[in-house]
Amino acid sequence: MIKTLLAIMFIAASMSATAQTIQSCNSVSWDYPADKLSLIDGFHVYVNSTQVGNVPSSQQNISCADIGLNTSGVFSVTATAYNAVGESPQSVPLSVAVVTTAPVAPTNLTAE
Repeated sequence: MIKTLLAIMFIAASMSATAQTIQSCNSVSWDYPADKLSLIDGFHVYVNSTQVGNVPSSQQNISCADIGLNTSGVFSVTATAYNAVGESPQSVPLSVAVVTTAPVAPTNLTAE
């Protein structure tokens, strides 16, 4: 049981993330060690600290629309691995800025 809990903690700690600014979001994905797959029942996905998704262990991504990343805003996305023993700590946050609106018009036009 201790080995299993340590394995899921390792998996969440190994998920890496970088800040991204995008116009539209298709999916959020992550990596995990293949040899630890049998110890994982699935993944929980969190946006701004609220659990918004549940993904089976065979899947390494989730649709942005499924977790609410289809509107403008800045979102902090994390994931955890879980099994019958418990849930791992959350991964390093992925900061996603989604821009779904047109830019503001230029100002101060001049002619010379």
